[in-house]
Amino acid sequence: MAAQDDQGKLRTLVRNPNARGLPALEIDLEQASTQRYALVIGNADYTHAEDLPNAAADAALVADLLRKAGFTVAEHRDLTKQGFEAALRQALYEVEFGAEFAFYYAGHGVQIGDGNYLIPTDMAPGSVHDVPMNTVSLSSVMGMLSARTRSVMVVLDSCRNNPFPDQSALVSLEDTPRPLQTGFAALDTPINSLVLFSTSPGAVALDGTGANSPFTRAFVDLAAASPDRPIDELMKDIRRRVYLETDKLQVPWSSSSLVEPIVLGAAANAQSEPAPPTGAAPPLSLAERLDRRVAIGARLTAPEPGAGFALRAPPRSGRLELAGPKGFEALPRDIRIPSDRVKDIVYSTQFDGDTQPGTTEIAQLSDRFELQLGATTRPVEVALEVDACDRQAGDHLDPESVGFARYPNEIEPAAALAACEAAVARDPGVGRFHYQLGRAHLALKNLDAAQAAFQEAADLGHSRAYHGLGTVEVARALEQGGQSREAAPQLALAYFLKGVQRGDPYAYHSLGLQLLKFPQTDADRRNGFDLLSRSLELGHTFSMNALGLYFLEENSDRYDPARGLRYLRESAARGDIYGYANLGFVALTGAGGQPVDYAKAEELFRKAALQGHPAAASSLGRMYVNGQIGGRRDDARAIEWYDRGLAQGDAWGGANAAWVIANRKPAGYTPFDAATRAAKAATMRNAEAASEARKVLTRLGKSALDGGAQQLMRDLGADVSVDGAFGPGSRAALDQIADRFERQFPESPQERLLKLARLYWENTKFRVDLY
Repeated sequence: MAAQDDQGKLRTLVRNPNARGLPALEIDLEQASTQRYALVIGNADYTHAEDLPNAAADAALVADLLRKAGFTVAEHRDLTKQGFEAALRQALYEVEFGAEFAFYYAGHGVQIGDGNYLIPTDMAPGSVHDVPMNTVSLSSVMGMLSARTRSVMVVLDSCRNNPFPDQSALVSLEDTPRPLQTGFAALDTPINSLVLFSTSPGAVALDGTGANSPFTRAFVDLAAASPDRPIDELMKDIRRRVYLETDKLQVPWSSSSLVEPIVLGAAANAQSEPAPPTGAAPPLSLAERLDRRVAIGARLTAPEPGAGFALRAPPRSGRLELAGPKGFEALPRDIRIPSDRVKDIVYSTQFDGDTQPGTTEIAQLSDRFELQLGATTRPVEVALEVDACDRQAGDHLDPESVGFARYPNEIEPAAALAACEAAVARDPGVGRFHYQLGRAHLALKNLDAAQAAFQEAADLGHSRAYHGLGTVEVARALEQGGQSREAAPQLALAYFLKGVQRGDPYAYHSLGLQLLKFPQTDADRRNGFDLLSRSLELGHTFSMNALGLYFLEENSDRYDPARGLRYLRESAARGDIYGYANLGFVALTGAGGQPVDYAKAEELFRKAALQGHPAAASSLGRMYVNGQIGGRRDDARAIEWYDRGLAQGDAWGGANAAWVIANRKPAGYTPFDAATRAAKAATMRNAEAASEARKVLTRLGKSALDGGAQQLMRDLGADVSVDGAFGPGSRAALDQIADRFERQFPESPQERLLKLARLYWENTKFRVDLY
């Protein structure tokens, strides 16, 4: 159903009074599951807490059980906070819609307020503001994964003694610190989910005296002995066994919202192969999958230097797994391979006969591979090809991407458009190609075409497409009214909510930010905070910056500088250039009650500017103009940084540099230079900066305007002298530019200059986001 037809319902859902009541994926009980996927984590080796020797062995035992039950298992050991985030991102990429999902965690866990939190191995005691950045919320994990899956089974062997008994934390929007408590709280579970706790709420689970904990051993033994028995029915036998083995000290607990049974045996959900969604490409045979390009949807990764890479085929077309020297297990498929390993070639297969869909194992032998089909082994050459559309317009944290990504200002619109039009023509049933085509159109401001491409992608099941549709609605509002601090249109919120329902991190961020900044009720604010926190669980630094600035807003009821600064510092610690720039502003102005520190501000702005932040360079320019660097005014250095800011997309860089040149007349610069910079700034999207730039232009004479036009003509490739006299030679060069770019230029010196500046920006791309 299109969002336009469902807007009233979606508006109600956006304003849901239950902070955790955002709806999950609807379950079709007549449809078979698409996949069995498990995320298994064993945290044993802690830096600042007691080690848990059994946790690694427990995780290995469960991983083996789930593999034998037909699950694709992503198994991890001793995850730090950022390791947890990477594992969750991997699961987001790997899990197909309609999958049966299992999550097992052995390690430390605590209760904070009414929430449950898993503890990464690098968590250290700290302030009340540290814990949200250093733990993993169980409700966020379940919310993210239940949005994409048919059923969720969570098994937690993690209620050991509280390793941080004297610590408190701020984990909700309200500003009341809550103590870290032993055990887990009872949990409201999403629809069709089952959570098994190793012990009762608030109690301690025992590690046991053997190689495995009593709970995990009982779970594995009983599930393996009765693979076709529903897990929730097995739970009473697990509970009885653990209760007796621990001398009645430990009572496993469960929470269920199941509407169908979860079983580990092959009989689980045993129906015919599900049909692909309407308009999607039909499943391919294994031979066809091997012969098709990776660009259809497979993902590859190099887990470490020299370890090879992993490959999986597209959703709904069986599974092809390639592993490195460590064995035949599937590896993460988010592409992170050295550029010298990327080659534009396709598979070369060397085997005959038909094969059945299913899991196929490939062993790496140097640059060749062997394809094992049952008892038969065939040689296969495998190499990576990434479609040009993915290279030009792939998006970050896109659950259905192939791992290549560009931020909006990194897209080269013409190249992206050509590549994605070709991809859509070749593979019209691949949703991500339509989505990426929409990104190209959006970059070119072709809003109707972008909307059509995003809608086609959504119809083909591409999750990020709903965020694209919402972004189009925001762009339409900006087009009509310019930049503003007003809330996004209601239809954009409806689309963002659709993305939330499909587990898209960008939708979490965009909807969460809107609800937090423009609430109609207190529940809206809580919903917004929860969504941003869920995005943060995936390491999304956009949300860290948003929450940091939210709590740093002075003269507001949420002003909490210590909390806001903690978010910004976490963002900067991850190399986020906006985190650097935000902290630079804090040091420059003393925001949040911090001491003014010009040296620190310079350091942070410089770090952000050198990595591409659009406004940080201009901030350095202002500091030089104001004498805040080196103790004296330095207009020449200011212009250098203003120019860098302008080149990176900040209109204030051009407007400010033009003003300094025109009014202070520093050595080495002419009025022509002022005109060129002012024209570039005046034709950018920042309305306030553009207005100031036009004021500079109105005070410049005709010679300066003509000299600025000549400079822009040279930037566009013309062979023309820059002398401020727009004579026959300049007119002939302008005619050549007009023919080459199919433009007509006015006679007015100022309007001619501005039209040349617009043409300059059309052919000069600046990069804003370089995380």
